[in-house]
Amino acid sequence: MKKWMMAIGTGALAMSLAACGETAEPAAGTADKKEANSELTLEEVFAKFQEASEDIKSLHADMVNNQVMSIESAGMEMEIAMDIAMDMTLDPIAFYQKAETTMVSEEMGSPEPMAMEMYMTKEGMYMNDPTIGSWIKMPGENIEDLQAMMEQQTADPSQQLEDLKAFEDDFTFEQSEDEYILKLDAAGEEFQALIDKQMEQFLGQMELEAQTAMEDMKINAVAYEIFIDKETFLPNNMNVDMDIDMNIEGDSVNIQSDLESAYSKYNEIDAITVPAEVIEQAKEME
Repeated sequence: MKKWMMAIGTGALAMSLAACGETAEPAAGTADKKEANSELTLEEVFAKFQEASEDIKSLHADMVNNQVMSIESAGMEMEIAMDIAMDMTLDPIAFYQKAETTMVSEEMGSPEPMAMEMYMTKEGMYMNDPTIGSWIKMPGENIEDLQAMMEQQTADPSQQLEDLKAFEDDFTFEQSEDEYILKLDAAGEEFQALIDKQMEQFLGQMELEAQTAMEDMKINAVAYEIFIDKETFLPNNMNVDMDIDMNIEGDSVNIQSDLESAYSKYNEIDAITVPAEVIEQAKEME
């Protein structure tokens, strides 16, 4: 089940912006509305974002994903919290990630958080497995799958923006002194088709059962909140709330997901390399 939580959370990260031709109203709570006076339209902000995103070579992301998974047949509810920090380069695709996951339910109680540390570079994918207390090197085929997933989600953000153009009239457009704020509340068949496409890209390299589950997935509600820096036209933060029904291995499952992502250090991260001691200590995973 944890794999599905990670899939839903990561798939949500793949979503971005859309464009339309209206200027931004000052957001509620803006201290100095005179400073929130940009005359750029949403279409113009979108175009500037696309231009700026073409120059992204690296970035840092801090992500917090809180999920509640309810399994109807078992009368079970599980709370899952994931805290992820990631340094990433886009050409070539590589990353270093530290994550902590906590799962809580009446049946499980409150077990200790699960920590994970991972490198993915051209040298291979290395993961620190806390259950055995050492580094392991993942098989080569896992590298290809993960690279394909990362390329779909990050290497070509302009393509993902193209996917959302159909919803440009549904965005609300606000501004504060320092940021443009884009919001979208969407549901329905048209929007579900977009989610299905993005999720299929993520799940395309996974086993048949994962792909089959897409056929039974229903998006009840999705809400996006995206904060674009007025100087750089790059995202500072993105929040995604999702309400999803799925059929997993014959069980009806509802997932409530709240994902908060903060982006920083654009083009400040050098090439990511696996430390020599990690390579030396790592055990090959069969």
